Amino acid sequence: MAVAGPMPSIVGALSCQKDSYLQALETEVVSCNEYTPPKTPQQSGKSKTKKSTDPEKGLSDIASKTWLIEFADSVIFPEGGGQPTDHGFITALDNESNEPIPVTNIQRHGLRCVHFSPKPLEPGTPVRQTINFTRRWDHMQQHTGQHLLSAIMDGMDLPTLGWSMGVAGEMNYVELPRKPTDDELQSIQSKCNEMIRENLPITVETPEGKGSSSLPEDYDKEKGVVRFIKIGDMDYNACCGTHLKQTSHVALILLHHTQSIRGTNCRLFFTAGDRAIKLAAESINGLRTIAVSLSSSATPADVASNVNRLTDQVSDARRKEKKMLAEIAKFESERLTTYLETHDSAFSYRATDGLDFINSVVSEIREVAKERVVVLCSGEVKTSGSIVIFGKPELVERMAVKVKEVVSTAKGGGKGEKWQGKVTEWKKGEVEQLKKAKN
Repeated sequence: MAVAGPMPSIVGALSCQKDSYLQALETEVVSCNEYTPPKTPQQSGKSKTKKSTDPEKGLSDIASKTWLIEFADSVIFPEGGGQPTDHGFITALDNESNEPIPVTNIQRHGLRCVHFSPKPLEPGTPVRQTINFTRRWDHMQQHTGQHLLSAIMDGMDLPTLGWSMGVAGEMNYVELPRKPTDDELQSIQSKCNEMIRENLPITVETPEGKGSSSLPEDYDKEKGVVRFIKIGDMDYNACCGTHLKQTSHVALILLHHTQSIRGTNCRLFFTAGDRAIKLAAESINGLRTIAVSLSSSATPADVASNVNRLTDQVSDARRKEKKMLAEIAKFESERLTTYLETHDSAFSYRATDGLDFINSVVSEIREVAKERVVVLCSGEVKTSGSIVIFGKPELVERMAVKVKEVVSTAKGGGKGEKWQGKVTEWKKGEVEQLKKAKN
């Protein structure tokens, strides 16, 4: 790798970390080397997927020609601390080519900040870096919001075990050792937004000799810079990410739903800032759409009441359907019983009634069919369906062979007095052919 000019700033002391509101920076190329993707090891058998800690994770889809570029400094933040990489542009200032180069992947390799570029740049080339500040601002609102949220919950016996930032427009979550009560959730959200209104200062400290157990294994604690994010007098935590300068810039924090995981652990979903406002607006619009379909007002209470009413109606309809289906199954069983008095085989096809209906019929006429064979099937043309054959074992076995010959997508199995199969897709004419084949 060719190297020229000054030594690059290390991660922890980058311009993006010193001033997270900085949107552009003029610097120069220190090194440039073509990227060689690591070979994917061959695996045999099944394996469980684990979250990668490799700084080059997710790079398998990189273009065939990619260059790893280091600059004397960087305003574009590399992925770290639970915060995704910034996106930005690199513009050469040497008058040879001033077309901006898009950069969407910046990674920390040890203490180094590495930019994955679709074009090479000669060491020593002066450049201007600019960032997608909308993306940066969103990331800062979510990340600082998480620090504030976790600080509030720490004082309520709800320590944060981990967290994940959702992609743009989606919810984030913090993992907790237990599920908060409804009263606790209301209190947490109220306290978070109270601290936002108080507009507490957020500062970065880099005390010498002070370490942190949360540092990545490949980060040199002796040569590196350990950053601590301080929110007023309420929180002090090690973090390499970019953060807002005051809590008012978080704007607001909204708590959403919880999800139980791993025993008593719980994920609490949240959003902050502009993302929370957008999600709230989408939820309001969604509520209005549901209200229109229910012929209801858009107030949450009215929508909830109408949804409950509709749910009750659906449950009542399902109970009636189940009762009616049982009655139809009884009538069909009686029909087949009468038919079997003068025949050795019987056939029943109900296009829209499924396996539950078929099993009801089987239970009703199992004794009658012991010395005969009965074929029951369901499903419409171009859709899936079910087939059940039961009765005398040798007749069942013989009929199962015919089913596989006639119904092209039928698969199933069984032995003795019952064979059961599934039809992936009924073809035109197969039901009629199956009816003839049972004779």
